[in-house]
Amino acid sequence: MRLVCPRCDTRDIRVSHRYGIKEQLLGLIGKYPLRCRRCNARWETSVWEDGAWKYARCPRCYRQELATWSEQYYSAPLWTRILLRLGATPYRCAACRCNFASFRKCKERFTWRHKEHTSAADEPPTKVESNQT
Repeated sequence: MRLVCPRCDTRDIRVSHRYGIKEQLLGLIGKYPLRCRRCNARWETSVWEDGAWKYARCPRCYRQELATWSEQYYSAPLWTRILLRLGATPYRCAACRCNFASFRKCKERFTWRHKEHTSAADEPPTKVESNQT
């Protein structure tokens, strides 16, 4: 799914309204209209691109950067609790903070740690070469 604006390359997007019967029908087969909040560009994306249909995605913004949540701290709606009892995984969208449940696996786990802030303990050991003569 293309979740980056093709005009200004920002991820500040939203799901656009569907206009007409054609867009309604395309929505049934997995093509969704998106709109950039910054430059107001509009484009369509498909859940069939890059195999995105295999992974869980946020029902609000369609992103796949997800974390998990606990029932201890969030009172879920009845349908979400039913899905959790049936074995679904609780996911939380990092962008729009939407809590939901899905049976699909997570493609990208969201983490607050960035590559430039990793500690030496998190890096894999490097191979040290010795010059013995």
